[in-house]
Amino acid sequence: MNKVLSISLITGVLSMASLGITAEQAGNKGVIGMKFPTLTTDSLAGDTVTLPDSVTGKVTLIVMSFKRDSQSQNDSWLGPFEKEFGKRQGCFFYEVPMIRRRFVFMAPLIDSGMRAAIPNEKHKNVITYYGDVEPYKQALKIRDVYSGYAFLLDRQGIIRWQGQGLAKPEDLKALLETAQRIILEK
Repeated sequence: MNKVLSISLITGVLSMASLGITAEQAGNKGVIGMKFPTLTTDSLAGDTVTLPDSVTGKVTLIVMSFKRDSQSQNDSWLGPFEKEFGKRQGCFFYEVPMIRRRFVFMAPLIDSGMRAAIPNEKHKNVITYYGDVEPYKQALKIRDVYSGYAFLLDRQGIIRWQGQGLAKPEDLKALLETAQRIILEK
């Protein structure tokens, strides 16, 4: 029995390796093909946004974080995506700081600080969520709140690609290629 289990485990690891997938990546890809969970909040520009409905018809990168320390990770995904697709019709991106409900009393102060630090033209791209973050962590299979998470949605709000942490060159290549593929789909 142990021999069969060992052979199965080795075969699985080898097949993932042949596809260029690590065990960690395979575990994190469980949300691919899932519709992004509904999240309603306001942008720094003052608009109410409901994901994924607000981006229906657009290829959209959503970058989420649960800790302030994840900002450089978020930027590592957002910068290249914005450079490649930011001005392209039918593409959009959101940065979503996920802040626990207990800090909702500080929302005006936090949002004001973000507005001051972020250029006005990007206020429409930042939507801060204040509330119960647990349902989103569960739905999106988020285990490490110290990592930033990137989700690429197709025009129907389906997650087609996911990244985590600081973007590596091969991850950025996969993100940008997947976005381009989705754009070309009819």
